[in-house]
Amino acid sequence: MKQSSYRIRNSFLSNIHFRFLILFFLGATGANLSAAPILPSADVIRLTPSSPVENISSKMEYRYRGYQFRHCKPETISSLHQLEWHHNTGNVLRLKRSQSGNWLRFRLANDGKEQLHRTLALLWLNVPDAELCSVDSKGNFEAGFAGYDLDPIWNDFISPLPHFNIRLEPKEERTFYLYVLSNEDINYPVRLLSEDDYMVIVRLRSVLFLSVGFVLFLAFGYNLYLYFKSRKILFLALPLHLTAVAATLYFLHGKEFASIVGNENNLFRHNYFLFLGITHIVFFFYLAAWNKENSGVVYRSPFFWLVCFAGILYPLIPLYQFWYDHRILVLVLNYGCMLFYFGKTHISSIRNNTVYEMFFISVWGVFLLLDLYKTIFHFDFYPYNRMAVFGVLYYLPPLTVFVSLLSREILRRKEEEGSNRKTHLSSLDVKDFVLKIESLLEKEKIYLTKSLKEEHMAKELGITIHQLSELINTEFKTNFPSLINQYRVEEAKILLNEFPDENTTEIGAKAGFSSRSAFYLEFKKLTGTNPNSYRKESNGKRA
Repeated sequence: MKQSSYRIRNSFLSNIHFRFLILFFLGATGANLSAAPILPSADVIRLTPSSPVENISSKMEYRYRGYQFRHCKPETISSLHQLEWHHNTGNVLRLKRSQSGNWLRFRLANDGKEQLHRTLALLWLNVPDAELCSVDSKGNFEAGFAGYDLDPIWNDFISPLPHFNIRLEPKEERTFYLYVLSNEDINYPVRLLSEDDYMVIVRLRSVLFLSVGFVLFLAFGYNLYLYFKSRKILFLALPLHLTAVAATLYFLHGKEFASIVGNENNLFRHNYFLFLGITHIVFFFYLAAWNKENSGVVYRSPFFWLVCFAGILYPLIPLYQFWYDHRILVLVLNYGCMLFYFGKTHISSIRNNTVYEMFFISVWGVFLLLDLYKTIFHFDFYPYNRMAVFGVLYYLPPLTVFVSLLSREILRRKEEEGSNRKTHLSSLDVKDFVLKIESLLEKEKIYLTKSLKEEHMAKELGITIHQLSELINTEFKTNFPSLINQYRVEEAKILLNEFPDENTTEIGAKAGFSSRSAFYLEFKKLTGTNPNSYRKESNGKRA
């Protein structure tokens, strides 16, 4: 026998013995029971004036197909009453959105002797239309509406959570039907709380966003001051990234983007993907600025900028089914490259292992993990979790403060270290020693000495190892091993042409390399080919 959620209200029929008699009679006469299904109704949520805040998600039922009803109307309730409903089992209401809206239902009972007031709150913002309807104990139809323009006091800056005020008479039991037109798959809890408790949530949201905004304002001003003082582009890129993150979080938890620009465009309805793409691109601007300030060359790579602008793949996800179906690939590609280039541009801080720089790396590392956690949730790969949803929002103020202060301190210390290193050469005639180094390399060919070490050349010049290293770093723009190998490879190229029949291993040894593998590795690194191929190409050109 097919079941439904139909509740027989007639007090006489509610007698259990009489119900069994009816079922027996209908079965004996061969009647079609499916024409009048009798099904258990939704779980009853019993309330008293002292009932605490309750998450009612696990006691709600839902319909996701098989109906054509929109909006709250008396005839809609009558039609919905006849349908079969599905029970939500988790502590979070989680189901696929329907383009025509989703219907939910729950049943409340006032076990007290006084009129009871409660507020039903949906703990998510991107719900442009929500309606709650019911029929009270006297048969009167009631409907309430929640949407973008529900509360003009807060709506200018912070949109209210979709909520409804519920009133139950003493000993009243009533079924409520909730219509939700959502821009996203439903994945959030539904709470039943007192009006005072709801106002606490309103105040806490206001304080949170005002606090985050105030911290960002101070940090933006501080970085702007540092930029005008030092003219370092980093102090523009950093607040730009923090502002992009703040905008993303604001339009997720503070105010719906669609309430400003309209709800017609699919990209605006799913604005998280739009802001995620912007944040991705701006983060690479920060990486480039940081790398430049640390004398790196990573930001000069074309592939770095290709990965940077791969952030435009995120806004394609809500626009095209292909990208939505393959969104996990977009996530893995972009976040993998973000982590890779973060490590590559911050490698000097990791190697230095100072307290300031390790704390700086840790602060960024926590942010990247929380941001990834949140993105996985919004890609619908993970159920609602408070840390996934609000972790980045709570972390934004300390991130803003720490990275702003630490960036300035780390760069200041590096500038001081650079100044101190220059004092190692203050007692030397730098130009004279550059000529001496070039003479040792070009005339005396000291690089032909196998296992040549830095201290050998320093001793030959009559200076310390630190002074020699500083000279090579600042004047030749490289380090000692690379400089020596450059000359050895040039020598090997000459020998390969002069002795076409000699074994390449012997050529490498004559050029100063200690092993065949080291010779081939450095030769390929500097010329793009191996010694044998280079010799063939050179002989072919001469022929």
